[in-house]
Amino acid sequence: MIAAMRLLRPVDDERVRAHFEQACNQYAREKLVNPPLHTKLELDRVVQVLRRASPAPEGPVVDFGAGTGRLTLALAQAGYRVVAVDLSRSSLAILRHAARDLGLDEIETRTTLPAGSFSAVVGADVLHHVDLDEYLPSIHRILRPGGTVVFSEPRALNPAWYVLALRHGFRFETGILSCNVATLRRRFLRAGFRNVTVTGVGVLPRPLIAWSERACRRHDALGAWPILRWFAYRYLVQATR
Repeated sequence: MIAAMRLLRPVDDERVRAHFEQACNQYAREKLVNPPLHTKLELDRVVQVLRRASPAPEGPVVDFGAGTGRLTLALAQAGYRVVAVDLSRSSLAILRHAARDLGLDEIETRTTLPAGSFSAVVGADVLHHVDLDEYLPSIHRILRPGGTVVFSEPRALNPAWYVLALRHGFRFETGILSCNVATLRRRFLRAGFRNVTVTGVGVLPRPLIAWSERACRRHDALGAWPILRWFAYRYLVQATR
């Protein structure tokens, strides 16, 4: 029991930093410049949700856990000014190089959350790598009243993620267990957020459906169905301050 409890504790920031400093654990630069169809559609969905919630944000949007920048670059290409935050300096260096390749020069990078008041904080595949009880209140503090958060995360009950977790090192993926409707809602509400919604996206690993945009969109819609939602491949979490 004690060993299991230790396994389920969030990995500390220094170990996460060291893990994602390694090139094998970073999102590849070539995919940043030319993202696969399923990735492009995933990022487009985050941008669309953000546009509906905050169509004309004042100041930059914070990409929390930006990594090498797949969401940061999508936001910048959509016209947002972005502050990319990640523990890994080498990941942020790749992000800056990719941004220059795409002609995006106004992206600020940081290794800690910035001070200030922001209209939106977004992220992709980050919440299951951090201590939610530590970081969600910090994110809440830097949001303006009425500000929005949007996160794209893996779904705890979808078995495909555990295959991937074994491949990448389960010790760094245990937070997937927290990515379920009840836990996410409870953690966000406890941090002071309101209007928390969790929407399912797809049921199968999205690369398997990447042969057609129509197939991708139809497949993604399945994850929002009442029963299939519990086994969705991904979740889209939205909340306001």
